[in-house]
Amino acid sequence: MKLQQWYALRGAGYVRQRTGALLDRYGIMPAKAMDRVMDNVAVLAEFGCAPTFPTPGRVVQRNPQFFRCLQEAGAEIAVHSFDHVDLSAYPPDKACQQLVRAAGVFDRHGIERHGFRCPYLGCTDGLLDCLPEGLFAYSSNRAIEWDVRPPDSDGGGNPTTSEVLQRVYKPLSARDTVCTPWTRSHLVEIPVILPDDLTLYDGLQLGCEGMAEAWNQVLQHTYRRGELFVLMYHPELAVRCQPAFAMLLHDAAHLRPRVWLARLRDISYWWLEKASFSVDVSSTETGLHVSFTCSERGTILVKGLEVDGSEPPWDGAYRQLRVRTLQVPAEPRPFVGLPANTPARTVNFLREQGYILDMTETAPRCATYLDSAVLDRLASEVELVNFIEASAGPLIRYWRWPDGAKSSLSITGDLDALTLLDYASRLFIR
Repeated sequence: MKLQQWYALRGAGYVRQRTGALLDRYGIMPAKAMDRVMDNVAVLAEFGCAPTFPTPGRVVQRNPQFFRCLQEAGAEIAVHSFDHVDLSAYPPDKACQQLVRAAGVFDRHGIERHGFRCPYLGCTDGLLDCLPEGLFAYSSNRAIEWDVRPPDSDGGGNPTTSEVLQRVYKPLSARDTVCTPWTRSHLVEIPVILPDDLTLYDGLQLGCEGMAEAWNQVLQHTYRRGELFVLMYHPELAVRCQPAFAMLLHDAAHLRPRVWLARLRDISYWWLEKASFSVDVSSTETGLHVSFTCSERGTILVKGLEVDGSEPPWDGAYRQLRVRTLQVPAEPRPFVGLPANTPARTVNFLREQGYILDMTETAPRCATYLDSAVLDRLASEVELVNFIEASAGPLIRYWRWPDGAKSSLSITGDLDALTLLDYASRLFIR
């Protein structure tokens, strides 16, 4: 992206505000930034939370020992391109070279690499198609936004900053989109959840308490729906964010069923592990024999069926099945029935949510049957899941998260720079 285009996207007001903030938050040498990042990792560790830091390869190359120390402290370092540039403005092959070059830096300096996040979330389908298979396990480049704001906020702040960030991130709405990973080709896509710290603190100017309240609202929403909260912040604001992190993690620790705290790498490998789970259903004289093939971490949920009294209540009408086989009545079938011609996108989405699908001639005999008319009426992912969960009939399913957790929380900090030089240099790479 040419410098003129970069400037036009942001405007003079945003550039002035951002320049002032950077001059306050960074120094010529990296010590100031390094100290606050290490302190931030230590604070999160007190709550059993390890962060993921997407970092440009050029920054890792300048400070490899520091990033090895971060890794030894439990943090994950993810690739954030080699240069901090908008990869969506590059031809796919050139954008791919940025990621491959960064991966080489990680490898040479003993930094594990599992996934990547593009600067400005600037990832295209063409870039994903160009990536060498096996280079990364996950991508974290789509944004989903919750409409949250503390009740005492006055709607003021710096609208220019908020508007620029909206244009840059291009988020989907959580009203319509389920906040969970999905697979694309050989990658797991782990969505980022907004608003981030720059929107809340620099844009809406809510302060530390307002930022904490907004993120707590997101936690409650994602927990209620059993989804994923990938919090995105920028370590330049780590000191301001730490009270919010402490409140968020304190509240998450008291939720039951629990919240799974995980790095992005942990989430991606779990999502791949879950994709291998299967179910075998066979007819018996008394009904159906259901056999589950999954790892010990798998969470199997049952509602509307008589199960052994030792199976503990989980959440709402669901009980968590501890055994790996189940005998159930033949009618109605406790699965989600679909027509054979259901679009592949819908089928893949429902399978990734853990639903057991029946697309055979017995599909209409399922307690929950989504015929073509129903599918046409359900306009969004959220409506589709809500319709299934509101069904009064029996249902068996795999849950989204391991070990009985209801939702997941990941704290990720885009570690774009350690010095003012890191920031200044990106202006000359476009």
